[in-house]
Amino acid sequence: MNKFIFIIILFFINFKSHAESGAGIEGGLAYGDIGAEETAQRIANIAGSSVLVEYDRATWYGRLFYDLEISNDTFIDFGYFMTGSLDAKYTLSGSSATEGYSFNGLEVSYGFKSDGFFFKGGVHQSQVDGVASITIGSTTYAAKASAEGTGYLLGGGIEEDKFRYGITYYNSLGGIEDTNLLVGYYGIKF
Repeated sequence: MNKFIFIIILFFINFKSHAESGAGIEGGLAYGDIGAEETAQRIANIAGSSVLVEYDRATWYGRLFYDLEISNDTFIDFGYFMTGSLDAKYTLSGSSATEGYSFNGLEVSYGFKSDGFFFKGGVHQSQVDGVASITIGSTTYAAKASAEGTGYLLGGGIEEDKFRYGITYYNSLGGIEDTNLLVGYYGIKF
């Protein structure tokens, strides 16, 4: 599925029907909740002891995109996004556990623009990569896992000349319900 979407993106990158079509790059912050407080409470309930938890609320976000103008006020947006890792660390009586999740995927959306504002809605095929470890005494045990699936996205913002800034909401990343990100970004279109 990812290869098929990638081929479509490459096709449209080589096809410029209007002057406003173009590729670009965005960067910003992705905000997400990995459920660290709930995990800490479950660990505390099992262990019968308090658990100290430290966790990230945001990480970096990057996106490459190509906007294909359909008319003066509509466009199709193709993109590839990736994030850094949202991490959490749990500490209990000399033992510790960590977990981290990063996200990446392909997306396509249909958008409207008017007077410098734009709005879009679409779908993504994304992957969530997770890494976890637990340290007991001086021994560390590690594990990795990933999930892949589809979800939807909604976004909007302001575009002036070649520059744009806005927000995008990604639902069900990796096909996992309640795995969502809210992204704030700044970008440029070439």
